[in-house]
Amino acid sequence: MIVSFDVDGVLVEVSQTYHRALAETVDKFLDQPVSQKEILNLKAALKLNNDWDATVASLVYYQSRLALDEFLELALPGPPDYRKFYQLARQLEIKLPEYQEVKAVFENIYHRYQTQEELRVSHQILAEIRKMAGIMAVITGRTREDLDLTFERHKLHRYFDYFITEDDLPAVDARKPAPYPLKYLLAQTGFESPVCHIGDTEADRLMVENFEKEENKKVVFILFEHQFNQQVLADFRVSQGEELLTVLRRIVEEAQG
Repeated sequence: MIVSFDVDGVLVEVSQTYHRALAETVDKFLDQPVSQKEILNLKAALKLNNDWDATVASLVYYQSRLALDEFLELALPGPPDYRKFYQLARQLEIKLPEYQEVKAVFENIYHRYQTQEELRVSHQILAEIRKMAGIMAVITGRTREDLDLTFERHKLHRYFDYFITEDDLPAVDARKPAPYPLKYLLAQTGFESPVCHIGDTEADRLMVENFEKEENKKVVFILFEHQFNQQVLADFRVSQGEELLTVLRRIVEEAQG
């Protein structure tokens, strides 16, 4: 069995780190307070997996002064990344900071809070999954630096064989929901059924769906639930590590016949 994990919202609780940094970055550029919940709902509605991109989208949304449904009608079409939001900003005559500045401000704020990240899946559960899985991997939108800082703090590297990060992608178009991260992983490991991906966003689900369409191979998608992903479809839904372990054991038993 091959098991790949998303990190944020799955392995790690990020409500006090990435979520906080997202809202505070938007606050800083707008020079006014915004609702963290509203921004996270906007990110989910736009099927964005990257917080830098979600920052840019939020800046356009708030400055457009459009109703949410009107904004989504304009912003949803096209690739789910920052480029279309810069294009939309030009159409709406909205001035945005450069993308590199957005990234730098976000990362500075995030690093102030990073030590507050706690595990959603315990070492005990990860050790049990490690016993079942021939290969364990991470597919994340984090940079390798951000991943390593958290993984070193929680001593997580030992459970995983492969790490697919933002730094491993050849272009923005290769980010989730593109199938590239999963294809890149399985090109290295070989496809050994069952293959499972555990994520918490529509981008994770679409990555799996797009991979299946291109490769005609089944990947089980397991959704790690929280308040912002109740609308996301999945083969299985879990809300804690113990449930995840039970589901993976069931998948292995069914595969063994």
